[in-house]
Amino acid sequence: MQVARTLNMQPTRIRIRVEARYHREGSVLRGDAATVCDGISTQLHFESDAPDERNRHLARMAEASCFTLAALRQPVSCDLAVTVNGRPL
Repeated sequence: MQVARTLNMQPTRIRIRVEARYHREGSVLRGDAATVCDGISTQLHFESDAPDERNRHLARMAEASCFTLAALRQPVSCDLAVTVNGRPL
């Protein structure tokens, strides 16, 4: 964990579980299909000899510096480029 190294911490037995919940709406045949993200849940497990406050700070900074969570929490532009038979569609 880059954040732990930056904080001069050495947690061990690090496990991260990320669970995403989605559902689909509409119809591909009608042309109104859409996928909706209902939520993201992250569980961080680690062992550490550091005091609880330092471990809390590590967890907060790991979350705050996560590129994926940043993209999900703050809308960003998403582009799609399609090429068919070597030509832009």
